[in-house]
Amino acid sequence: MKVTTEELERCEVLLTVELEPKKEQDMLQKAAKRIAREVRIPGFRPGKAPYNVVVRRFGLEAIQQEALEQSVDKMLQDALEDVNVEPYAQIKLESIDWDPLTIKIKVPTKPAVELGNYRDIRLEVEEVEVTEDDIQETLKNLQEQTATWNPVERPAQIGDLISMAVIEKDGDEILAEHESVEQELEPPEEHEGHNHPDLTTPLLGLEAGDEKTFTLTYPEEFNDSRYAGKDITFEVEILSVKEKEVEPLDDEFAKSVSDFDTLDELKADIEERIKEQRQHQKDLELGEKALEQIIAESRIEWAEAYEDERVEQEVERYERQLQSYGLNLDNFLSVRKQTREEYLEETRQNVVTQMKRGLVLNRIAELEDLEVSEGEILNQAKLIADMSGRGEQVWRNILASANQQSLIANDLLVDKALHFLAAIAKGEDPQPEAEIAATEEADAASESDTADIKEPANEPEETVNTGIGQNESADDQAEDESTDDSETSES
Repeated sequence: MKVTTEELERCEVLLTVELEPKKEQDMLQKAAKRIAREVRIPGFRPGKAPYNVVVRRFGLEAIQQEALEQSVDKMLQDALEDVNVEPYAQIKLESIDWDPLTIKIKVPTKPAVELGNYRDIRLEVEEVEVTEDDIQETLKNLQEQTATWNPVERPAQIGDLISMAVIEKDGDEILAEHESVEQELEPPEEHEGHNHPDLTTPLLGLEAGDEKTFTLTYPEEFNDSRYAGKDITFEVEILSVKEKEVEPLDDEFAKSVSDFDTLDELKADIEERIKEQRQHQKDLELGEKALEQIIAESRIEWAEAYEDERVEQEVERYERQLQSYGLNLDNFLSVRKQTREEYLEETRQNVVTQMKRGLVLNRIAELEDLEVSEGEILNQAKLIADMSGRGEQVWRNILASANQQSLIANDLLVDKALHFLAAIAKGEDPQPEAEIAATEEADAASESDTADIKEPANEPEETVNTGIGQNESADDQAEDESTDDSETSES
């Protein structure tokens, strides 16, 4: 088998595979035997009819087609391996000729990325500030989290918590009945812009033991069709009225919510944490600005087939997402007053933007040896699980899913690459800092693994250098898979 390649434009290779005449004849002979075994030919036992008889009965084209169906995939796979060409999208058949058998295919190859002098980029840096109001807001949130609700014998007012029995009716039809439900009385202006009616105002001034009937009008766009656009009657009986009591901001409060002995120490820690969070966000934003400039100064090419496949994958992903809400794409587009062609063009533009971003970040990660350790992945997985509200279930899903772990690695690598670019944009030397950070994270991950993660202690820590630019984040997919598991177990 003779294999030759020809470089084409836009990251494509024309692969020509030519089979030796003897091997071509052997392939046709085997194909004829298979046909003779499957289709009975009068006067011959299955598979024993001579080649020329099979050709006369079925025609040479039928035998050639059978030969290709059985052998072409293996031929092309061997040819790609011989010349070390890896397809990055579906290959395209250009031509097939016989005598000798010669197959030509177009192969989309790895996208090409040529970066400019990205280490020379410098951008204006904004200083991070933390005000006293920022600190007080955090302290107020801590007070809210530790607040207690105490029963009071007085009419309900703004800020109180009402416990009540409720019957909701549409005319004579009972829509819902609650023996006990709680409602915090928020200021009426906080309801502005919401798609549900104000329940606070009708409850103001009521005391424990009071009963009241009132009607609320729900907006047309309310997400429950039983209520949308209707006047709903509420019959309520007040069970209790409670007022919120918050702890005073003093040293005792600091001790109750932290490991600090004084309020000043707690405030200093809050200030530092806010500053770190804002600096992290500022660095990400600076890294994104640097990335935009790098993309504009880079040469990025890929095969058209590669782009088409990415667009098709994004459309399929979006359709699955709509189906999960009981919708289909055509209906959704009609609501948006958008044609399918307009949607596809919009999707292509978004895909192209993401492809450029991902390819450039990937190339920078390769050039700068940016990697994500197994410890970092597990730490992030633990964080995602803890924040999901279904920690153990989400944690098990992630451990069982290589795809989940790859998505987490991708997110971490994006974060690492953007902070790397931010350091460059600030005029810092990012590499030593990256190495120090990686060492510290690995040490922290090792300690966390020992304490929290049931993994073999003697398993070496590996590194992951994954592709950048996935469409779905790791925590989103972890949440989705957790939901799927819940539905499966319930059914």
